[in-house]
Amino acid sequence: MKQTKNIKLTLLRLFLVILILLNMGMIYHFSAENAEKSTETTQVVVDKVVDNVIPDFDEKPEEEQQSIRAEASHILRKMAHMLEFGLLGLWCLLLLLTWRGGLFIKWAAALGFTLLYAISDEAHQHFVDGRGPSPTDVLIDFSGALIFCTAVLILSLFLRKECRETHCTRYFLPALDGGRKLKIAVAADLHSSPYETPLQMIQAEHPDLILIPGDLMEDTQTEDEAASGFAFLRECTRIAPTYYSVGNHEIACYHKGNPWRHPTPVPLSDRARELIRQTGAILLDNESQMWEGLRICALSSGINGRENKPNAQALASFAGESGYRILLCHHPEYYVPYIKDTEIELTVCGHAHGGHWRWFGKGIYAPGQGLFPKFTAGIHDGRCIISRGLGNHTWIPRICNNPELVILCFGYEEQDTKNQG
Repeated sequence: MKQTKNIKLTLLRLFLVILILLNMGMIYHFSAENAEKSTETTQVVVDKVVDNVIPDFDEKPEEEQQSIRAEASHILRKMAHMLEFGLLGLWCLLLLLTWRGGLFIKWAAALGFTLLYAISDEAHQHFVDGRGPSPTDVLIDFSGALIFCTAVLILSLFLRKECRETHCTRYFLPALDGGRKLKIAVAADLHSSPYETPLQMIQAEHPDLILIPGDLMEDTQTEDEAASGFAFLRECTRIAPTYYSVGNHEIACYHKGNPWRHPTPVPLSDRARELIRQTGAILLDNESQMWEGLRICALSSGINGRENKPNAQALASFAGESGYRILLCHHPEYYVPYIKDTEIELTVCGHAHGGHWRWFGKGIYAPGQGLFPKFTAGIHDGRCIISRGLGNHTWIPRICNNPELVILCFGYEEQDTKNQG
């Protein structure tokens, strides 16, 4: 996965560099036009604007038309300068944001680069027939970059604050047989992110059971005893019995059907399984286990590069087992075609990361479901619960989509837990 991410990041940086060079070339091209040519270029745009914006322009006196054209030409030229340098500053800042480092330093660096190019652009015009440098134009150019870059800065600060805070979502479900109450924490898709906050939230909830439906860590870390995923498992088992199932990231399978890439799953090694066992957590890989009258089942990720479907034999076996069945299923897209028609009482999922960007409570994109997916968060049919996940494995930030710890409250009333979490 690391190699794939590096390739994508390199391609993104290359794309932004190309945009920067094209933007600089466009600015240079227009600055290289002599006064007569530059006026002609502007006049074409001005004529189209005044004809479409100003009512009855052709019926106005010639002197008034010339005055309107002159004023429109001045305004449009300054706006064009602001747009050109605003976009240049934007591409520079986006490029810098692909590296680690202080946000304000990157903002200042992008503005500094744009200011230097604005100064060089005005100096260049000193050698162009009929044109000359203007300190005012430098300020206008810089103001465009300042507006664009500051907008990105504010948005970045907002997203950092808004999408760092982990939310706790509680689902209140009927009591189990005999009126039994039970509280279960669902910690999905940590992706080796810092775990201190979600761990504190889990501790505060005092759950009876902890379920981890996949993508706790990356495949490159499953044999590293010092990996944060193993530390999280050890801490969880000190709180409550912990069950862990296999997601697609643990088996190094991230894509389905890409013509240029057909990844082959890499099953968890014996060493990885032993390290998990040593934490005290119980790994379920297409298998199930009884826990205090509950049947905990786990359906491992079925992505293999050519198709994405679960192990049918394991699912059929779970459907025929006794006890209240809770199915750990990393992929929510399995629910409708494979799980819904079974009598499995409850399925908990992750994988979709809430659709990554959420608008009006709906996700934008989820792997396995594509654009505007249906199964990204919440409870469906009263028996499929999807977590937005605790971490992020991509450089693309979450938008309106906080990380989420899910708590399943069997037999509890909302007022019983309102002071917790």
